[in-house]
This record gives sequence, structure tokens and C-alpha cells, in this order.
Amino acid sequence: MRVATIPREVFLAHHFDYQPGEHFGIWSPTGSGKTYDAYQLLDVAMLRNPQLRAASLMPKSRDAATWQWAARLGLRVTDSWPPGRPLFADPPRGHVFWPKHLKGASVAEKRAHLTAAFRAMLNDQFQRGESITLADDVYNLAAVLGLNMELEEFWTAGASAGAGLWSANQKPSGTIGGGHVSSFSYNAPTHYLFGKDTDRRNVRRFAEIGAGVDPELIAYLVANLRIHTMRAASGRIAHISEKLYLHKGGPYLCILGL
Repeated sequence: MRVATIPREVFLAHHFDYQPGEHFGIWSPTGSGKTYDAYQLLDVAMLRNPQLRAASLMPKSRDAATWQWAARLGLRVTDSWPPGRPLFADPPRGHVFWPKHLKGASVAEKRAHLTAAFRAMLNDQFQRGESITLADDVYNLAAVLGLNMELEEFWTAGASAGAGLWSANQKPSGTIGGGHVSSFSYNAPTHYLFGKDTDRRNVRRFAEIGAGVDPELIAYLVANLRIHTMRAASGRIAHISEKLYLHKGGPYLCILGL
């Protein structure tokens, strides 16, 4: 089976159709452009659905790419939720919720602080609906901070309220001896984006997508995506793969160029 390769600008302008309440799953190894992909697609989804309250969650203490994308997309970075309205400026297109990290506290205290902050934010986005919530590091939120139950609310019941969850993760197979992300993250989305992956433990999860998707075809396509070497915005050399995009509605497949 031949799958079309679509230039990114053409895909964004003519093929990416995001509807309120749809979930999006992104899987790609570290350093392969997940954040770039997530925010670029989020920009298009916000443009076509301005009524949706867009917000991303940042559990890391530092992340230069998030600051860059917030500025590029007109997102306001806030350490409190719900965010206050600016007094002398136009409302932002959306927000990045980035709670302050405790200094001088134990690991348990730091995690408890972040868990409480993100739990309140997730509950608000879910209960109010008509929202897009981007979990750029969903493993950290789900496994490290113990927020699988809050995330599952979106995956199992968010669609009817228009509360879409976008989750980005390094791999679908989980970790050995560590926590895991709910399996709903794999079969609930409408949209999927995969980076190059030849690990059989990971590609076995493709069978869980369902909706008539051939897991062997997905495994073959993902394993054969091309890698491009380029200089990232940080100045570092990065090895970025093409991405396989899947819309479960058809299902529809294409290879997304750089």
C-alpha cells in the first residue's frame, strides 16, 4: 500500500481538520520534534476554533521551547489557575500553565505541590468544556505526578463536552519498573502522529488503535520514516523524522513532511 507524503504547509492549510472534543495522541522519541509538532498543529486548531479555551501544561522547571512557542502563538504563561485577565491588554489566544517549582523542598513535597496545581487545572478544563488541553509531557503528568484519573476523564468523557486532550509521549509501551500512562491514551484519540520507531515493544501497541487500522501497516510505515539532520532553534544538531499522521475517522493515513 502506498501512502502519500504531504508537505507540511499543504497538510496544515488543507488537510488538518480538528473538531471540538477530539483527542490527539503524539508519540515520538526524545528530541524528535514532538513539541514543535504539537504547537504547530495547536496553532491551526485554535485558528479554526477560536471559541475553544486552549491551554498547555508544563511540569518541567525549565523548557526554552515552551517559552518560544508561547511567544509565537500568543499564549500567556501563567503560574496560577484560573488565570487572571490582563487589565491593559487584549486577551491572549490561550495559556501555558506553568506552576512555580518549590525550592529547598523534598522530592515528595515538590511533586505533591505540582500534582495539586495540575489536578485543579485539569478539572477546570474538563468541567467547563469547550477546550483544548495540551499535555506536552503526558508521562510526567500521568505516571510521575499520578494524574492518570484526571486525564482519563478527558479520554473517556471529554468528547461530549468538547473537552479535547492532546497528549505527547516518548513511546507507547510504557517503562520497565516505572509508572505508565493510561491505555485510554492509545485508543481514545481521533488524531495520531507517530515519529520513526523500530522498537517492537512499542509497535505492538498499534493493535490497540482499533477502528479498522492495520497494526502491521502502521508498524511498517513508522519503521521506515526518513530521518533528516538539521539544526534546531537551540543551535543543537537534531535528527528529526518525518511523521506518520493517522485520522481514525476514515481511517486516513499520510506521511507528514518536514
